[in-house]
Amino acid sequence: MNVKSVQPVSGYFKTMQPYKDARAAMDQSRVTAIRGTLMLGKKLRTDEMDYLQRHDPSLHQQAMSLSMERQAYEDALQHSRSKADANYYNTFKLMQIAGQLKHGGSEELLMRANAIRDAHREFVGSSKYASLG
Repeated sequence: MNVKSVQPVSGYFKTMQPYKDARAAMDQSRVTAIRGTLMLGKKLRTDEMDYLQRHDPSLHQQAMSLSMERQAYEDALQHSRSKADANYYNTFKLMQIAGQLKHGGSEELLMRANAIRDAHREFVGSSKYASLG
């Protein structure tokens, strides 16, 4: 084996560092964008959940918890017997979250409240809500 030029490994790492830094900044900006989606109370797409699972496991766990709570809320709304029932349940859930906010506001509680509001807004726009008495 005839090797004419051998670069030290440290030179390779110095060359690659700017790319690694740019990749880390891009990952952080995507996590920030996904966090913004959660703050708005919106559902995450599957690819966003997968991305969080790889890059921010704690936020992924929060997102899973929010998703399950939202799904339970949506299921409860589907079983409402009247518009008043649906609106009462919305008020009940938001008051429950507000009570927890008094003991110390957190980003997660704001995400929960916004997810409930968003789910309720979607339900109010649905034909199921329109058909309730």
